[in-house]
Amino acid sequence: MLNSKIRCAAAFCAVAIPAIACSQSKFYVGAALGVTNTSGNYSEQVRNAGEPFPGFRLITAGRDGSSDTGGRISLGYSLSPNFAVELGYANFGKQDVAYQFEKTTGLIPAQRFFTSQGRLKLDGATLDAVGTLPITPKFSANARLGVFSGTLRYREVQDFLNQGTTVFTKNANFTKLHWGMGASYRINDKLDATLDYTQAQGVGKSFAWTADNNGKLNYGLFAAGIRYRF
Repeated sequence: MLNSKIRCAAAFCAVAIPAIACSQSKFYVGAALGVTNTSGNYSEQVRNAGEPFPGFRLITAGRDGSSDTGGRISLGYSLSPNFAVELGYANFGKQDVAYQFEKTTGLIPAQRFFTSQGRLKLDGATLDAVGTLPITPKFSANARLGVFSGTLRYREVQDFLNQGTTVFTKNANFTKLHWGMGASYRINDKLDATLDYTQAQGVGKSFAWTADNNGKLNYGLFAAGIRYRF
């Protein structure tokens, strides 16, 4: 009788243990740190906006081209081995912009300029659908598509006709397309190393001489991190 119970218990364990392993939490968390970049025709946007005042001509406008530090944290849920949904927070760092106009009439003394130096900062929440394609037992590729909802912060220092400086600030909320692609390496059953590029598409409003139109750019983040499965 005892041996029969032992055999039944062993048989139950043989079936139940794999089932329990398969029923482990489908949740995972991730964290990544990297560099940010922007893309977009900022100089053309300023040029298309025309003169800030009659009698001025655009000299130069553009982004500084440098990168900044950014990062992302996320909470994911695996709907299947190859498909998941992720809720995250992303910081896309800062981007400096600048433009300068010169006078074109004799009504203003020579060597007088209208100059501006601005800084854009972006962060917010992401919600993505993520698809995974295994390449080897350890390496996988992924792609994501979703939405970004966050705040674009703008600060501008203006120097008008060498008569001193003024500071202008504006915060605006945007919901835009968010997409990305990347790869992961399975370190063990719980931990992965990740490398991803993500982008918030078309954030902001094309430059114009209004408080809200401070430039429309794409904000990218290239980051390395880890992912832990519960």
